[in-house]
Amino acid sequence: MTGNIIFIDTETAGLGDSDPTIQIAAIVTRDWQEVESFERKIVFDPKRVFDPEALIEINGFAPDVWAAEALPADEALRDFVGFFEKHKDLELTGKTGGSYKVARVAGHHITGFDIPRINRGVKHFAMFWSAQWWYPLDTYQRAIWHFAELGLEPPANYRLVTLARHFGIDTSGAHDALADCRLSMQLARKFATWEGSQR
Repeated sequence: MTGNIIFIDTETAGLGDSDPTIQIAAIVTRDWQEVESFERKIVFDPKRVFDPEALIEINGFAPDVWAAEALPADEALRDFVGFFEKHKDLELTGKTGGSYKVARVAGHHITGFDIPRINRGVKHFAMFWSAQWWYPLDTYQRAIWHFAELGLEPPANYRLVTLARHFGIDTSGAHDALADCRLSMQLARKFATWEGSQR
């Protein structure tokens, strides 16, 4: 596959739609090499989190780090869409016949989780996200096809860390948005390399 692929990930204060996004990240890759990375922590009120212990345990929330680095959601999202604008290189044809460019977006379980969340955010702040989010490259779906087509016993679940460990990928730092972008990229590369070796 030629051109840029941008792997994305968000970390949240919970799994509900109303729970705040606390971190957003992306990496631009070309030919399975990281070209540039992006990460922003986002201001939120920890007192309004239903399970503050899980926030620290699962998502690695560190109050001191967030106090020093976190930005308001609109600023973080503005930087995020600017990152996509900088790296869009996939040319598409619009309904009227004109051409325009977007960025090819990828990640793990982004179809059902990250993309709807990001879309709500950019819509709320009246921004435009130059990503081909309607046809994402999702390693969650790819993993399901992989094990089903080959008749292989799947791992206990299709979570990113579970799949990464299954394929021998180091999961140090998982549940940080930027680290998870890199894990998703490595997982996608595993599938691509495996399938390429079968041809």
